[in-house]
Amino acid sequence: MISNLSQRERIVLAIGAVAVLATLLWVAVIAPYQQALDRLDTKIAARERQVQKVQLLRNEYLVLQRQLNEANSQLTAGAGFSLFSFVENLITQVATKENLVYMRPQPVSVQGGFKENSVEIKVEKIRLDQLVRMLYAIDSAKAYLKVKNARIKRRFDDHSLIDAVLTISSFGKST
Repeated sequence: MISNLSQRERIVLAIGAVAVLATLLWVAVIAPYQQALDRLDTKIAARERQVQKVQLLRNEYLVLQRQLNEANSQLTAGAGFSLFSFVENLITQVATKENLVYMRPQPVSVQGGFKENSVEIKVEKIRLDQLVRMLYAIDSAKAYLKVKNARIKRRFDDHSLIDAVLTISSFGKST
């Protein structure tokens, strides 16, 4: 049957056969291969994003772990800590005892295995820099301290002086 075809018809038939083979090759081999490569590229990009998220979470975890260790060390350092004597020494270092109007202990609260001791103090006729030094000393103490409440007002008779009422709490592990 092919022998009955002319030279021109054989060439057209050969070109048609090559086109059909090329189309089959494209549809059966090359296109699925490219689609598989595209899917793999998408998966690689997704995994890279996941790795970045895991690294961010790891860094956040390490920061939180460090903060937890610091807090635990402050809580254990506060075992023999006396809030009253600390505040009294702080007042005498920053101002004078005459500036301290009162120190009122607050009820001790125990919650979740932690004990909170609080004292409310009122200081009068102190300068702003003295108050800032007090707050810095509270913040940088070895025990875990927190100023839970602060009411600060300028004195009416001398605007360069202030009165402050602070509630200072110390935290420790309950025994």
